[in-house]
Amino acid sequence: MTKIKPLPPLEDLQKAFDYDPITGILINRTTGNIQNCLDSKGRYIVVSYKNESWQSHRICYYLGNEKDPNDLQVDHKDQNKQNNKLKNLRLLTNSQQQLNTKLRSTNRSGHAGVFFDKKGNKWRAYIANPEEKNKKIWLYRGVSEEDALKARKEAEKKYYPDMF
Repeated sequence: MTKIKPLPPLEDLQKAFDYDPITGILINRTTGNIQNCLDSKGRYIVVSYKNESWQSHRICYYLGNEKDPNDLQVDHKDQNKQNNKLKNLRLLTNSQQQLNTKLRSTNRSGHAGVFFDKKGNKWRAYIANPEEKNKKIWLYRGVSEEDALKARKEAEKKYYPDMF
């Protein structure tokens, strides 16, 4: 996991930027410009503040909630990394964040945590254990893809109620 650099004090950011939580737009008070430059990978909006580059969604969350995200990740609920509307931003741990990612290109079932085990000739379902890092909770092993998916959906609600 990448180390997250601490944000500047809230009071400093409030003096430097105007944030509209409904539109997600961040405006530099000094220049009057909308902050919409993308990072080098073209994914996240970044802002320059005191000669440093900052991810704007972290600043938007901080300005909108007046709560420093600290070491938590600011997640885009809709997976659109440029949608910085306050209702689209939430704080998550790294393991929670992994649940809100796109399916891998190698996924064959079309559902996270559900796969066909060729060796055992069975459908399997699992979910990440929220209490033990790098541990899986096995949910289902059987002949029905639908039952495997159902087990996964129920476990998502049980183990991660704030996410699903």
